[in-house]
Amino acid sequence: MLRDSSKSSSNVNNNLGSHYDPLEADAYTLHLAKVNDTRHVIASDDIYNSQGLLLVKKGAPITAMATRAIVNIKLLHPIEKCITINDEIDGAQLQKDFIAVMHEDDILQSIHDRYNLNILLHDQCLSYQSYPLLRQKITVLAERMPEAYSRSLYCAWLAMLIAKEMRLPGQDINAVFLGALAHDIGMLHINPEILNKSSALTAEEWRQIQAHVVIGQKILASIDGLPAQVNLAVLEHHERCDGTGYPTGKVESELSLLGQIIALADSVIAVYHNRFKPHGRSWRDVIPVIQMNNQAYFYRNYEVLVTILRRSELPQLGVVVGDEMPDFIEKFIQQQADMKSRFKRFEKLLLSFGFTHGDRKLHALQNVFFHIATAINGSGIFQDNYAEWLEQVKQQCQTKAYREVEDAYLMLEEVSFHLQRLSRMIQIYAASGNCKDKTVQLALEAEINTKESPASSTDVQETHIDEKRDDREIVIIE
Repeated sequence: MLRDSSKSSSNVNNNLGSHYDPLEADAYTLHLAKVNDTRHVIASDDIYNSQGLLLVKKGAPITAMATRAIVNIKLLHPIEKCITINDEIDGAQLQKDFIAVMHEDDILQSIHDRYNLNILLHDQCLSYQSYPLLRQKITVLAERMPEAYSRSLYCAWLAMLIAKEMRLPGQDINAVFLGALAHDIGMLHINPEILNKSSALTAEEWRQIQAHVVIGQKILASIDGLPAQVNLAVLEHHERCDGTGYPTGKVESELSLLGQIIALADSVIAVYHNRFKPHGRSWRDVIPVIQMNNQAYFYRNYEVLVTILRRSELPQLGVVVGDEMPDFIEKFIQQQADMKSRFKRFEKLLLSFGFTHGDRKLHALQNVFFHIATAINGSGIFQDNYAEWLEQVKQQCQTKAYREVEDAYLMLEEVSFHLQRLSRMIQIYAASGNCKDKTVQLALEAEINTKESPASSTDVQETHIDEKRDDREIVIIE
């Protein structure tokens, strides 16, 4: 994988989260007022501004009216240190929530039972009980962002299982569990208008969302007694081994094992819930996607997860019934040709700049392209004889190959996702005006303005992924 050799090599702004100040009442204060409607949020101490002016008296509820005196004001102490929440999610309730998640998914329940996780899960929930600020943040997450809370439960469970099967020490299993559970608490401090925005996000808005890893790390670092491994893992859970992650674009040798366990678990959970579950696909279908992205994660983590899934007797049935397969293959062949053409166009564009241009941001785009190329080469779906094989399966009604066809189509969808992501990154970079070479900027702008064929445009819509919810957000490389 090509990387800029300069010391400052990074895909993103190293100052992500630099504007976060725990003493400044931000979106989290507004969330507390909403939580007060159901759980009662009370000031456990007098709340003063930084000049010593009393804003909220001890014992007063944190209501919408009270927050008007607090929001965007610098406080003497962080707001989370000055409040208590009645009936917060304690260790016992957390375990009940995990059990409820397992009961909703027969496959996960089967895996949970197969690996005898009850006692281990109980121990992790007891550990969680020891950290009051963590309980507060998780309670607010559950109330204000229930979907994110549910995903955090899935992520913590899967990360715990991976760590167990890797035979990590008990303290590491506990750290990865707590980190996975808390990996998105930084989102509570991001402007809800940005998180809920339905239209395309600007580069600055992406940057604010990506800051959640730094904010989460800072919050966890302030918790007395919490192992430092936990906040480091949260900071790194969007980093990738090939250097295409954030906040600092680290590579494999620079990353922690626990952070990368959470990274893999988080990605798998996001892909399954956003792309597969709504269309009736099973957990087995994540295997081809993991295989397409194996170079982005620690190989040991990837190997353990795939082994867990393969040993779990997952159903082999696809979602395309027999008489629908010929039309499905026809669509597959067309989309394969469209994606191959688009890939070749990116290849010609990005390789034309060479590798001695000295522009680390352009190097970052080239890195992302090589990530895609490696995944495609490993899958074989762009090989010249692949379309011929698909045509043969269709003509001869080779039913035994139908499951393999669906797996290959899932890989093609993953290629589509990554090409969309690369296209958006090119658009953001070209619009930034920071290209060192004017000819590079003109070439990138020409690519942005290239019209897709009707078939290709249809494909993009069908495989579009909401990157805010798919874990693998756009990397800002301005």
